[in-house]
Amino acid sequence: MDAARAILERKEKLAEALEQIRRKMEGLMAENQRLREVVRLAESELRKRRDQVQQLENELHAMDDKRLEARGRVEHAMEKLDQLMSRMDKPET
Repeated sequence: MDAARAILERKEKLAEALEQIRRKMEGLMAENQRLREVVRLAESELRKRRDQVQQLENELHAMDDKRLEARGRVEHAMEKLDQLMSRMDKPET
């Protein structure tokens, strides 16, 4: 009878241990799910920010191109003005 009682006690201890393991595993799985959601949100935010940076870089390049184009037009106009002024400075013959 002692052997049967010992086996029953060990069985109960094992059942309690398994229940604790099950609860801990459920907690870990829930935490894992929460972390996955956090990572998913972070990745989404990162993609959004990357897209914003890319858009701002494209806008910056476009503005640089327009600035260079405007500078070229101003320089061309200055050259033309210099040519006109030099013609006006020459006496007519």
